[in-house]
Amino acid sequence: MPALATPQDRFRGCLLGFAIGDALGFALRGLPPNALRRAACLADDFLPRPRGRFEKGQFSDDTQLLLATAEAVLSQGRMDGKAAITQYSWLWRDGIILFPPLNLTNSIHAFLSGMPWMSGGADLGVFEPSCLSRGAIIGLWEERAPGVVAHRATMLTVPTHKEPMCAAACAAFARAIQLCLGEEPQTPQAFCQALAYTAAACSGQLADELCFLPRALAWESERALSLLRTVLVPSKQCQEEPGIPEHVAPVLLIALFAIMRSPGDLRKAFNMVLRLGGAVDVSAGMVGALFGARLGVGGFSPRLRKNICYGEHILCAADRLFQSHQQNASALALSESSCSHNQQQRPPRR
Repeated sequence: MPALATPQDRFRGCLLGFAIGDALGFALRGLPPNALRRAACLADDFLPRPRGRFEKGQFSDDTQLLLATAEAVLSQGRMDGKAAITQYSWLWRDGIILFPPLNLTNSIHAFLSGMPWMSGGADLGVFEPSCLSRGAIIGLWEERAPGVVAHRATMLTVPTHKEPMCAAACAAFARAIQLCLGEEPQTPQAFCQALAYTAAACSGQLADELCFLPRALAWESERALSLLRTVLVPSKQCQEEPGIPEHVAPVLLIALFAIMRSPGDLRKAFNMVLRLGGAVDVSAGMVGALFGARLGVGGFSPRLRKNICYGEHILCAADRLFQSHQQNASALALSESSCSHNQQQRPPRR
């Protein structure tokens, strides 16, 4: 995808894009995949009054947690797991989070009862994907060092998900955001290798699957998507959950496959994901964030930009995050320059 936007507009496009994809998918949760495959244009506009009682353009808890993570970073000027779970707890306690996952509720209960922030997350073997949206904030905010990205992903996922694969998927999504922010074009192989290298610090299994992902581009899309929805997912869960299972691996892999299959066509990439059913809100949100990080707000149709709920609030959060990021980067550069100057002025040892 060609880079057409300013850095600040890409911050805006990333957050707005996640919300748009999430809202498109939120309206479809619970619908049978067979019915969705016959739909002509799921990505053109939000369904009216999705889920039966929300206004048009309403997004799910995934965007709410994304924005809460941004607020946690803004409040501290850095990534902080305790600040993040504190923000989630405020929203949860006020009844703002829509359909909070059980593991999020349990983690918040544990935190509010006095358990350390890093100890109350869901146990190993829980792969629920609500942690993935936090990767967008890591990708926008953090430096592009794989080890740093993996560490920050662990820090932000462990309050609710102790499973290392959740941190690995979050880290891979964050690295994908960073690559989309960059100016250099990426081949699918180089793109996935960079993601795998970042994820490997947390999960070798997911890193291997990311390395293999470009091979799926040689297959027909329907066959590839059918196989990707089963990757690392127990067979029983695949049978019980039609469409994209509630598991970080297929949610991540399907989103990445969609943008690599249709790198210049957002509408086609959205439709590819939305027609699968299941956990389409998270996966479509990731598609939107990746396109937005590359193309900015202008990459989305005026209709989607106009009809997304709380669009101005999302853009304001993106602007604040960008300004804080710039100030942080300037302060870091000044500190490094000062250290270098002091070393040059220091007299040599005898």
